[in-house]
Amino acid sequence: MIIGINCGHTKEGAGTGAEGIIRESVHTRLVGNALMKRFADAGVTVINCTVDRAVSQEAYLEKTVKIANQSELELFISIHFNASRQHTAQGVEVYTYRGQKHREAEAICSHMEKLGFRNRGIKDGSGLYVIRKTRAKAILVEVCFCDNEKDVEIYRCAGAEYAVADAIFTAICETVPKGGEEIVDKKEQFINFVGEIAYRDWDKRRIMLPSVVVAQAIKESAWGTSELATNANALFGIKRNGWDGRIYVKDAFEQRADGSYYTVAQTQWRAYDSWEQSILDHNDYIATRSMDGGSTLRYAPVIGCTDYRLAARYLQECGYATAHGYAESLIRDYIEKYQLTRFDRLENTLQ
Repeated sequence: MIIGINCGHTKEGAGTGAEGIIRESVHTRLVGNALMKRFADAGVTVINCTVDRAVSQEAYLEKTVKIANQSELELFISIHFNASRQHTAQGVEVYTYRGQKHREAEAICSHMEKLGFRNRGIKDGSGLYVIRKTRAKAILVEVCFCDNEKDVEIYRCAGAEYAVADAIFTAICETVPKGGEEIVDKKEQFINFVGEIAYRDWDKRRIMLPSVVVAQAIKESAWGTSELATNANALFGIKRNGWDGRIYVKDAFEQRADGSYYTVAQTQWRAYDSWEQSILDHNDYIATRSMDGGSTLRYAPVIGCTDYRLAARYLQECGYATAHGYAESLIRDYIEKYQLTRFDRLENTLQ
Protein backbone atom coordinates (compact mmCIF):
# COMPACT_ATOMS: atom_id res chain seq x y z
CA MET A 1 0.00 0.00 0.00
CA ILE A 2 1.28 3.49 -0.90
CA ILE A 3 -0.18 6.60 0.78
CA GLY A 4 0.70 10.21 -0.03
CA ILE A 5 0.60 12.73 2.81
CA ASN A 6 0.55 16.46 2.17
CA CYS A 7 1.20 18.85 5.08
CA GLY A 8 -0.92 21.71 3.81
CA HIS A 9 0.51 25.10 2.78
CA THR A 10 4.04 26.43 2.64
CA LYS A 11 6.22 27.37 5.59
CA GLU A 12 6.65 30.96 4.45
CA GLY A 13 5.83 33.30 1.61
CA ALA A 14 3.07 32.44 -0.86
CA GLY A 15 0.54 29.90 0.33
CA THR A 16 1.29 29.89 4.06
CA GLY A 17 -2.31 29.34 5.14
CA ALA A 18 -4.36 30.67 8.03
CA GLU A 19 -3.02 32.60 11.02
CA GLY A 20 -5.19 32.01 14.06
CA ILE A 21 -4.62 31.13 17.68
CA ILE A 22 -2.26 28.58 16.21
CA ARG A 23 -0.56 28.83 12.84
CA GLU A 24 -1.97 26.49 10.21
CA SER A 25 1.26 25.73 8.35
CA VAL A 26 3.04 24.81 11.60
CA HIS A 27 0.38 22.39 12.76
CA THR A 28 -0.29 20.79 9.38
CA ARG A 29 3.34 19.69 9.55
CA LEU A 30 3.09 18.50 13.13
CA VAL A 31 0.03 16.39 12.30
CA GLY A 32 1.31 15.28 8.90
CA ASN A 33 4.73 14.23 10.17
CA ALA A 34 3.18 12.30 13.07
CA LEU A 35 0.80 10.61 10.62
CA MET A 36 3.62 9.68 8.24
CA LYS A 37 5.53 8.12 11.12
CA ARG A 38 2.48 6.10 12.17
CA PHE A 39 2.09 4.66 8.68
CA ALA A 40 5.82 4.07 8.20
CA ASP A 41 6.07 2.27 11.55
CA ALA A 42 3.20 0.05 10.41
CA GLY A 43 5.12 -0.96 7.28
CA VAL A 44 3.10 1.20 4.89
CA THR A 45 4.94 3.02 2.10
CA VAL A 46 4.49 6.77 2.57
CA ILE A 47 5.22 9.50 0.04
CA ASN A 48 5.76 12.96 1.53
CA CYS A 49 3.88 15.32 -0.79
CA THR A 50 4.67 18.44 1.28
CA VAL A 51 6.02 21.60 -0.35
CA ASP A 52 7.71 24.04 2.03
CA ARG A 53 8.37 26.93 -0.36
CA ALA A 54 7.02 28.16 -3.68
CA VAL A 55 6.99 31.39 -5.67
CA SER A 56 3.19 31.49 -5.67
CA GLN A 57 0.10 29.71 -4.39
CA GLU A 58 -0.40 28.22 -7.84
CA ALA A 59 3.17 26.93 -7.92
CA TYR A 60 2.74 25.36 -4.50
CA LEU A 61 -0.38 23.50 -5.60
CA GLU A 62 1.21 22.36 -8.86
CA LYS A 63 4.30 21.03 -7.06
CA THR A 64 2.14 19.15 -4.55
CA VAL A 65 0.10 17.43 -7.22
CA LYS A 66 3.20 16.67 -9.31
CA ILE A 67 4.79 14.82 -6.39
CA ALA A 68 1.55 12.91 -5.78
CA ASN A 69 1.06 11.95 -9.41
CA GLN A 70 4.65 10.79 -9.89
CA SER A 71 3.95 7.93 -7.46
CA GLU A 72 1.44 5.11 -7.74
CA LEU A 73 -0.56 6.29 -4.75
CA GLU A 74 -3.60 4.41 -3.60
CA LEU A 75 -4.66 7.26 -1.32
CA PHE A 76 -3.72 10.95 -1.02
CA ILE A 77 -4.40 12.80 2.26
CA SER A 78 -3.92 16.57 2.61
CA ILE A 79 -3.88 18.00 6.15
CA HIS A 80 -5.29 21.49 6.81
CA PHE A 81 -6.72 23.67 9.59
CA ASN A 82 -9.78 25.81 8.94
CA ALA A 83 -10.65 29.44 9.75
CA SER A 84 -13.81 31.56 9.57
CA ARG A 85 -14.48 35.28 9.26
CA GLN A 86 -16.18 35.60 12.63
CA HIS A 87 -13.89 33.06 14.34
CA THR A 88 -17.00 31.24 15.60
CA ALA A 89 -17.11 28.15 13.36
CA GLN A 90 -16.05 24.84 14.90
CA GLY A 91 -15.37 21.26 13.98
CA VAL A 92 -13.77 18.85 11.56
CA GLU A 93 -14.75 18.46 7.93
CA VAL A 94 -13.38 16.35 5.09
CA TYR A 95 -13.38 17.26 1.39
CA THR A 96 -13.60 14.72 -1.44
CA TYR A 97 -14.26 14.95 -5.17
CA ARG A 98 -17.95 15.78 -5.62
CA GLY A 99 -18.45 15.13 -1.93
CA GLN A 100 -18.21 11.37 -2.41
CA LYS A 101 -18.73 9.58 0.87
CA HIS A 102 -15.60 7.47 0.80
CA ARG A 103 -15.37 5.05 3.70
CA GLU A 104 -12.04 6.60 4.66
CA ALA A 105 -13.53 10.10 4.79
CA GLU A 106 -16.51 9.02 6.89
CA ALA A 107 -14.26 7.10 9.28
CA ILE A 108 -11.94 10.11 9.72
CA CYS A 109 -14.91 12.32 10.63
CA SER A 110 -16.15 9.71 13.08
CA HIS A 111 -12.81 9.25 14.83
CA MET A 112 -12.18 12.99 15.01
CA GLU A 113 -15.63 13.42 16.56
CA LYS A 114 -14.55 10.99 19.30
CA LEU A 115 -11.75 13.43 20.20
CA GLY A 116 -14.42 16.04 20.95
CA PHE A 117 -14.70 17.94 17.67
CA ARG A 118 -18.02 18.73 16.06
CA ASN A 119 -18.50 16.51 13.00
CA ARG A 120 -19.27 18.83 10.08
CA GLY A 121 -19.26 15.92 7.67
CA ILE A 122 -18.04 15.42 4.11
CA LYS A 123 -17.99 18.39 1.72
CA ASP A 124 -17.68 18.80 -2.04
CA GLY A 125 -14.00 19.47 -2.76
CA SER A 126 -14.26 19.51 -6.54
CA GLY A 127 -13.11 23.13 -6.59
CA LEU A 128 -9.92 22.35 -4.65
CA TYR A 129 -6.87 21.91 -6.89
CA VAL A 130 -5.34 18.97 -5.02
CA ILE A 131 -8.66 17.12 -4.98
CA ARG A 132 -9.40 17.78 -8.62
CA LYS A 133 -5.93 17.14 -10.04
CA THR A 134 -4.56 14.25 -7.98
CA ARG A 135 -5.01 10.92 -9.79
CA ALA A 136 -5.32 8.85 -6.63
CA LYS A 137 -8.35 8.91 -4.37
CA ALA A 138 -7.90 12.27 -2.61
CA ILE A 139 -9.06 13.40 0.81
CA LEU A 140 -8.50 16.84 2.34
CA VAL A 141 -8.93 16.97 6.12
CA GLU A 142 -9.74 20.27 7.82
CA VAL A 143 -8.74 19.18 11.35
CA CYS A 144 -10.48 22.03 13.18
CA PHE A 145 -10.72 25.83 13.17
CA CYS A 146 -7.35 27.28 14.16
CA ASP A 147 -8.92 30.67 14.92
CA ASN A 148 -11.55 29.32 17.31
CA GLU A 149 -10.60 29.17 20.98
CA LYS A 150 -12.82 26.20 21.78
CA ASP A 151 -11.54 24.12 18.85
CA VAL A 152 -7.92 24.86 19.72
CA GLU A 153 -8.57 23.85 23.34
CA ILE A 154 -10.10 20.56 22.22
CA TYR A 155 -7.16 19.96 19.87
CA ARG A 156 -4.62 20.57 22.60
CA CYS A 157 -6.46 18.69 25.32
CA ALA A 158 -7.01 15.64 23.12
CA GLY A 159 -3.27 15.31 22.52
CA ALA A 160 -2.73 17.76 19.64
CA GLU A 161 -0.94 16.35 16.58
CA TYR A 162 -0.45 12.89 18.06
CA ALA A 163 -4.14 12.38 18.80
CA VAL A 164 -5.22 13.69 15.38
CA ALA A 165 -2.64 11.54 13.60
CA ASP A 166 -3.82 8.49 15.53
CA ALA A 167 -7.48 9.24 14.70
CA ILE A 168 -6.73 9.46 10.97
CA PHE A 169 -4.42 6.44 11.09
CA THR A 170 -7.05 4.35 12.88
CA ALA A 171 -9.74 5.42 10.42
CA ILE A 172 -7.63 4.36 7.44
CA CYS A 173 -6.64 1.13 9.18
CA GLU A 174 -10.31 0.21 9.59
CA THR A 175 -11.32 0.99 6.02
CA VAL A 176 -8.45 0.24 3.64
CA PRO A 177 -8.56 -3.46 2.77
CA LYS A 178 -5.22 -3.67 1.00
CA GLY A 179 -2.28 -3.22 3.33
CA GLY A 180 -4.48 -2.89 6.39
CA GLU A 181 -3.02 -6.09 7.79
CA GLU A 182 0.31 -4.40 8.49
CA ILE A 183 -1.41 -1.64 10.43
CA VAL A 184 -3.46 -4.07 12.48
CA ASP A 185 -0.31 -6.09 13.24
CA LYS A 186 1.43 -3.04 14.72
CA LYS A 187 -1.53 -2.30 16.95
CA GLU A 188 -1.71 -5.91 18.10
CA GLN A 189 2.02 -5.84 18.86
CA PHE A 190 1.53 -2.79 21.08
CA ILE A 191 -1.48 -4.35 22.82
CA ASN A 192 0.40 -7.59 23.47
CA PHE A 193 3.51 -5.80 24.74
CA VAL A 194 1.62 -3.75 27.32
CA GLY A 195 -0.84 -6.53 28.09
CA GLU A 196 1.74 -9.14 29.01
CA ILE A 197 3.65 -6.78 31.32
CA ALA A 198 0.39 -5.60 32.89
CA TYR A 199 -0.75 -9.19 33.42
CA ARG A 200 2.54 -10.30 35.01
CA ASP A 201 2.34 -7.40 37.45
CA TRP A 202 -1.34 -8.11 38.16
CA ASP A 203 -0.57 -11.77 38.78
CA LYS A 204 2.16 -10.77 41.21
CA ARG A 205 0.73 -7.73 43.02
CA ARG A 206 -3.03 -7.47 42.20
CA ILE A 207 -2.92 -3.68 41.82
CA MET A 208 -4.40 -2.74 38.47
CA LEU A 209 -6.57 -4.84 36.16
CA PRO A 210 -4.54 -5.41 32.95
CA SER A 211 -7.37 -4.59 30.53
CA VAL A 212 -7.67 -1.11 32.05
CA VAL A 213 -3.89 -0.58 32.02
CA VAL A 214 -3.69 -1.48 28.32
CA ALA A 215 -6.64 0.79 27.47
CA GLN A 216 -5.02 3.67 29.33
CA ALA A 217 -1.71 3.12 27.55
CA ILE A 218 -3.39 3.14 24.13
CA LYS A 219 -5.50 6.21 24.87
CA GLU A 220 -2.85 8.28 26.65
CA SER A 221 0.09 7.49 24.36
CA ALA A 222 -1.74 7.26 21.00
CA TRP A 223 -0.50 3.68 20.56
CA GLY A 224 2.99 4.62 21.74
CA THR A 225 3.44 7.58 19.37
CA SER A 226 2.73 10.57 21.64
CA GLU A 227 5.35 13.15 22.55
CA LEU A 228 5.71 11.67 26.04
CA ALA A 229 5.93 8.10 24.75
CA THR A 230 8.50 9.04 22.13
CA ASN A 231 10.68 11.45 24.12
CA ALA A 232 10.17 10.26 27.71
CA ASN A 233 9.19 6.57 27.34
CA ALA A 234 6.01 7.51 29.21
CA LEU A 235 2.87 5.66 28.13
CA PHE A 236 0.78 7.44 30.79
CA GLY A 237 0.48 11.14 31.58
CA ILE A 238 1.70 11.04 35.17
CA LYS A 239 2.95 14.35 36.54
CA ARG A 240 6.04 14.56 38.74
CA ASN A 241 4.16 14.33 42.10
CA GLY A 242 7.14 13.37 44.29
CA TRP A 243 8.98 11.45 41.58
CA ASP A 244 12.75 11.73 42.04
CA GLY A 245 13.68 10.28 38.66
CA ARG A 246 14.08 11.87 35.24
CA ILE A 247 11.45 14.42 34.15
CA TYR A 248 10.14 15.78 30.85
CA VAL A 249 8.65 19.25 30.50
CA LYS A 250 5.66 20.06 28.29
CA ASP A 251 2.36 21.91 28.64
CA ALA A 252 -0.61 20.11 30.18
CA PHE A 253 -4.14 20.59 28.84
CA GLU A 254 -6.91 20.09 31.39
CA GLN A 255 -10.70 20.20 31.36
CA ARG A 256 -12.78 21.99 33.98
CA ALA A 257 -15.98 20.67 35.46
CA ASP A 258 -17.99 23.04 33.24
CA GLY A 259 -16.40 21.52 30.12
CA SER A 260 -14.02 24.39 29.33
CA TYR A 261 -10.29 23.83 28.89
CA TYR A 262 -7.16 25.46 30.24
CA THR A 263 -3.40 25.10 29.83
CA VAL A 264 -0.83 24.50 32.56
CA ALA A 265 2.43 25.67 31.03
CA GLN A 266 5.77 23.93 31.58
CA THR A 267 4.30 20.97 33.45
CA GLN A 268 6.80 18.39 34.72
CA TRP A 269 6.05 14.78 33.76
CA ARG A 270 7.67 11.54 34.84
CA ALA A 271 10.18 10.16 32.32
CA TYR A 272 11.52 6.61 32.11
CA ASP A 273 14.26 4.44 30.67
CA SER A 274 11.77 2.07 29.03
CA TRP A 275 8.08 1.50 28.39
CA GLU A 276 8.13 -1.41 30.83
CA GLN A 277 9.36 0.92 33.59
CA SER A 278 6.52 3.29 32.71
CA ILE A 279 3.91 0.52 33.04
CA LEU A 280 5.22 -0.68 36.39
CA ASP A 281 5.50 2.86 37.78
CA HIS A 282 1.93 3.54 36.67
CA ASN A 283 0.80 0.66 38.86
CA ASP A 284 3.03 1.83 41.72
CA TYR A 285 1.43 5.26 41.42
CA ILE A 286 -2.08 3.81 41.62
CA ALA A 287 -1.08 1.69 44.63
CA THR A 288 0.64 4.44 46.64
CA ARG A 289 -0.73 7.85 45.63
CA SER A 290 -1.99 9.71 48.71
CA MET A 291 -2.97 13.29 49.40
CA ASP A 292 -2.49 13.11 53.19
CA GLY A 293 0.92 11.53 53.69
CA GLY A 294 -0.23 7.95 53.26
CA SER A 295 -3.17 7.73 55.64
CA THR A 296 -5.65 7.50 52.77
CA LEU A 297 -4.90 5.97 49.37
CA ARG A 298 -6.41 8.09 46.63
CA TYR A 299 -7.11 5.15 44.31
CA ALA A 300 -8.12 2.61 46.94
CA PRO A 301 -11.32 1.51 45.09
CA VAL A 302 -9.26 0.76 41.96
CA ILE A 303 -6.69 -1.47 43.65
CA GLY A 304 -7.53 -5.13 43.11
CA CYS A 305 -10.86 -4.37 41.41
CA THR A 306 -11.72 -7.25 39.04
CA ASP A 307 -14.53 -5.50 37.13
CA TYR A 308 -13.06 -3.43 34.29
CA ARG A 309 -16.11 -1.18 34.10
CA LEU A 310 -15.94 -0.35 37.79
CA ALA A 311 -12.15 0.03 37.74
CA ALA A 312 -12.32 2.53 34.86
CA ARG A 313 -15.09 4.53 36.53
CA TYR A 314 -13.33 4.49 39.91
CA LEU A 315 -10.24 5.92 38.19
CA GLN A 316 -12.20 8.91 36.95
CA GLU A 317 -14.16 9.35 40.18
CA CYS A 318 -10.89 9.40 42.14
CA GLY A 319 -9.55 12.19 39.95
CA TYR A 320 -7.08 10.37 37.68
CA ALA A 321 -8.14 12.37 34.59
CA THR A 322 -9.94 15.69 34.14
CA ALA A 323 -11.22 14.84 30.64
CA HIS A 324 -14.97 14.25 30.61
CA GLY A 325 -15.90 10.77 29.44
CA TYR A 326 -12.44 9.34 30.16
CA ALA A 327 -13.77 6.19 31.82
CA GLU A 328 -16.45 5.47 29.23
CA SER A 329 -13.89 5.93 26.46
CA LEU A 330 -11.60 3.36 28.10
CA ILE A 331 -14.49 0.91 28.28
CA ARG A 332 -16.15 1.49 24.90
CA ASP A 333 -13.32 2.55 22.60
CA TYR A 334 -10.58 0.23 23.83
CA ILE A 335 -11.39 -2.56 26.32
CA GLU A 336 -14.52 -3.81 24.59
CA LYS A 337 -13.49 -2.90 21.05
CA TYR A 338 -10.13 -4.71 21.24
CA GLN A 339 -11.26 -7.43 23.69
CA LEU A 340 -8.61 -6.45 26.21
CA THR A 341 -10.17 -8.52 28.98
CA ARG A 342 -8.20 -11.46 27.55
CA PHE A 343 -5.26 -10.15 29.59
CA ASP A 344 -7.21 -10.20 32.85
CA ARG A 345 -7.33 -14.01 32.94
CA LEU A 346 -9.72 -13.84 35.85
CA GLU A 347 -10.20 -17.59 35.74
CA ASN A 348 -6.75 -17.71 37.35
CA THR A 349 -7.74 -15.27 40.11
CA LEU A 350 -8.50 -16.75 43.51
CA GLN A 351 -11.82 -15.40 44.71
